Amino acid sequence: MRQVEQDRLANCHLCGKLYIKSYSDCCSDCHQEIEQDFQSVNGYLRETDAELITLEGLSDATGVTEKQITDFIREGRIYGADFPKLGYPCAHCGTVIKRQMLCHSCFDLFSSDISRTLKREALIGDMNKKRDEESTKVKYWQLK
Repeated sequence: MRQVEQDRLANCHLCGKLYIKSYSDCCSDCHQEIEQDFQSVNGYLRETDAELITLEGLSDATGVTEKQITDFIREGRIYGADFPKLGYPCAHCGTVIKRQMLCHSCFDLFSSDISRTLKREALIGDMNKKRDEESTKVKYWQLK
């Protein structure tokens, strides 16, 4: 019983305070602040012209950080497709996106790099295996 309680204790990733982890990765105080931020952002989006709002404009108008608004979009709490100009920057190139961490071109670039690396490692592994097999073969000498 004691071990189960210990496993549920965690530090809030926002403020560092110790709390009992139940459904959130942050303490109840920080969770309440996040919910207030969401209500502020959501209320503003309902009251304004959604087609003109940008991430920077929304952050300036509500006082909620761009990172927090980005988290709301990534979590699906704000549906980016409803707001044509509302998006966040790609983690690599900065292109405005509405889903994931990378835009399509950066994702394709990283995917091809990873594929090349894996193929190269497989080729090196095969070459080393073949070399090891050849070195362990028994060699018979023939007399002429």
